[in-house]
Amino acid sequence: MKHTIFSMVLAALLALVSLAGVTTGLTIGRDISPSSNTLSIVDGVTNPIDTPVNGLPSSGSSLTRRSYRKSAPYADPHSIDPSILVVADDLCKDHKTFEDGDYYCQKVDQVIYTNVGSSGEYQEVAYMNQETGECRFADVNRTFAGDLAPFNEPVTLIFRGPIHLKQLAVYYPSASGASRDHYYNAASQTSQGLTFLGNRGGEGSGVVGGPFGASLSYVNSHATGGASSSQILANEVITDEFLVMTDQDCDGSCGYVRPGSVAKKGFPGTDRLFLLEFSMPHTAADMPAIWIENARVPYTPQYGGCSCWNSGCGEWDMFEILHAGKEKAETTFHLDPPAGDANWMQRPVDQNAPIKVAVWFDPADGGTASVKVLGRSDGVEFGGQLDAGEVRDLKKRSDGVVSETNYAVRRGQA
Repeated sequence: MKHTIFSMVLAALLALVSLAGVTTGLTIGRDISPSSNTLSIVDGVTNPIDTPVNGLPSSGSSLTRRSYRKSAPYADPHSIDPSILVVADDLCKDHKTFEDGDYYCQKVDQVIYTNVGSSGEYQEVAYMNQETGECRFADVNRTFAGDLAPFNEPVTLIFRGPIHLKQLAVYYPSASGASRDHYYNAASQTSQGLTFLGNRGGEGSGVVGGPFGASLSYVNSHATGGASSSQILANEVITDEFLVMTDQDCDGSCGYVRPGSVAKKGFPGTDRLFLLEFSMPHTAADMPAIWIENARVPYTPQYGGCSCWNSGCGEWDMFEILHAGKEKAETTFHLDPPAGDANWMQRPVDQNAPIKVAVWFDPADGGTASVKVLGRSDGVEFGGQLDAGEVRDLKKRSDGVVSETNYAVRRGQA
């Protein structure tokens, strides 16, 4: 009964949102032709969009600024009272504030989502005409199922500055624990198995022009422009947005890739561990974020209607500042339905005091995804191998404050 009431309340809220002029579902059309400031869909429905600036529309919170696609995955769960969404009720009960249009509850050291995986389908791009802006989706939707679906497909890491990324390591299970397959170290200028990319097509690599704008390209070491070949990110505060993928060239497994785009494979698998060391100092354009996205999205326009994003191929904002200048980082799943935790993690603003964070996907408990703040950096390099005990310690529940969300409840399945 509790979940039936929850579903009724949520349906009423979405109806009010719809009356306010926000489209809550994806219009199914196989052919999209963008004009200057609108996304026109063949069946006659036109959704207005804001003109992006540096990949983001012009106003509002981080979620709103990227929500111009107006689909169900981009409904902002943080704008709804967390007690209605059945998210971390105990932590939010007596510690709930409403700031700049979003809810915040308590500072936590770890956020856990269980039962993330589900079955479903999404539209995948099959054709792009860079001169006319014609975008065609496949006649048959791509289906997904299994552990952590759709996040069992390859993903890309995306960073929005200001951020000083000191280390990044990606681990996969091995016989003895976990093996570091991809690694970046800013201080030593080491990059193993990684490529830094951005939407800078036409600046040394990639393509630009037509309604779709700039494609993926290599970025220079400051991520302020494109490059003709792969570069190592500089040991400094990066103020722009950049993507990180593997160093393996795309093949048919990547799905459709915009012609002329620089395309590398994403990080595959269901059991993945990401270790990060970073700070997010206050500078201009002061809304940093770290997120994971289905790698199929940026192979076509990362921002715009011609991608699988609108139909729910998957994005997880792992550590995001929703409003410029703020210091409370929240987490958000952009699926259908979306889910977000109103409990927050402290933004590390001191460039001389970066933090270490562990992020992982695990098939256990219906698919588990977690962000765990390990604390202030000890300056130690992320090792090439982690034994089983080290992996267990990283994945164990934090001794600090922990928030846990059951995604099955959010979907009305529990």
